Amino acid sequence: MKRILIALALTGFFVALHASDSRIIALGRHDAFFMDDYSIFRNPANVNVYPNMVFGSGGYYSEEDNPVKSTSSSDLSALRATNRDPVRPYAGGIVSYSLNQSAEGGNQYPMISIGAAFNRYDKMLQYLIPGTPEFSNAFSVDSSFAMPRPVGKIDLMGGYALANGGMIGFGSYLAFQNDSSSIKTASLYKGTLGLNMPIAKATDLEVSLGIGAVNAIGTKKDVLGNVMPDTLASASGNSDFMLEADGRIFQALTVLNGDIVPHLKVNMVNLKQFALFEIACGVGMNINVDKGFGWAGLEFLYEQKDLSPASNSKTATDGYGGRVSFGFERNIIWDWFLLRAGICKKLLYVKNGSDGYWLENAEADKSDNDFLGIGVGANIENRLKIDAVIAEDVLFTFTNLISKPQDHILTRFSASYSF
Repeated sequence: MKRILIALALTGFFVALHASDSRIIALGRHDAFFMDDYSIFRNPANVNVYPNMVFGSGGYYSEEDNPVKSTSSSDLSALRATNRDPVRPYAGGIVSYSLNQSAEGGNQYPMISIGAAFNRYDKMLQYLIPGTPEFSNAFSVDSSFAMPRPVGKIDLMGGYALANGGMIGFGSYLAFQNDSSSIKTASLYKGTLGLNMPIAKATDLEVSLGIGAVNAIGTKKDVLGNVMPDTLASASGNSDFMLEADGRIFQALTVLNGDIVPHLKVNMVNLKQFALFEIACGVGMNINVDKGFGWAGLEFLYEQKDLSPASNSKTATDGYGGRVSFGFERNIIWDWFLLRAGICKKLLYVKNGSDGYWLENAEADKSDNDFLGIGVGANIENRLKIDAVIAEDVLFTFTNLISKPQDHILTRFSASYSF
């Protein structure tokens, strides 16, 4: 009877089990209202949902983010060609062991799972890398400023699934660099606790809480060319931290063959020269149809930024707005081949003292946050999953693939395999 109750409680929750960063980008830009394997980084308790799996991403392609191979005037043959390799690839895996080996009916709980991922780029690293918009917003520095790039970029996760279907987990993220010869430091350490628990029949609660410490010490030169230390954000314990809290409820509804999903997320970044406070609150739904899957969500957004939290000056801005997004995918031609598309529209009214103005996400700038996403996927025997994001201009540049220098077709590629 207990196994039957567990199965009913999780009905609808494990509908779209396998996803990836590529699938999420193509399916509406974010995954707040449906479950996917990338959510192990949101909530480490979910490593128990995807036992015995390897996953990875080839990164994403963007000319703007790829470094120039040669800018030397003497190397005219290269014509200042850019590196066309994708950037920020990552890979990892999850291994699980059932403590109920003799159970009938396939019930593996209780179960222990451990996971690791290498080279995943956490969004908080933007605050440690000069040249990114987030870094420019956080710190006012001139062109002589220098900071090392963090290395490592390691995710470590562990989880335990209880006999009643409840799951708990802990995750950590490590990225670090310390150049003692030039007094430069850049590091990010994060820890996350997660819970995934059935709270009623066909109802599941998922919550996570993460806290991180940021250490950023760069150097710059004075007018005489002498290097002088410039402490931007000192070590943990001196008001330099980040905090993330995320919660959502999956309420399975038979009439929809899917879930209603309320969601709340709070994000706080508190550095010496920059403070950010964000709230995203909304409700969405996901639906399973014949050979397909779809979702939609509506959210209220609040954002406060302060470029000088340590002073009493009026430098904070407040933004109020919302985000509407949806996506769908369907098997076409063959049962293993999927086509997917999604949109995301964000509007924010920003107040700066007595002044105010509207902001929206880009219509089409080849980023992960613009309006439209399209992609393809392959599902081989429900074990090997391959996902890719299609370049948004491919239908307008298709003839270039034959008559002119070949343009890129895909902008992101990832895969997972369950064993």
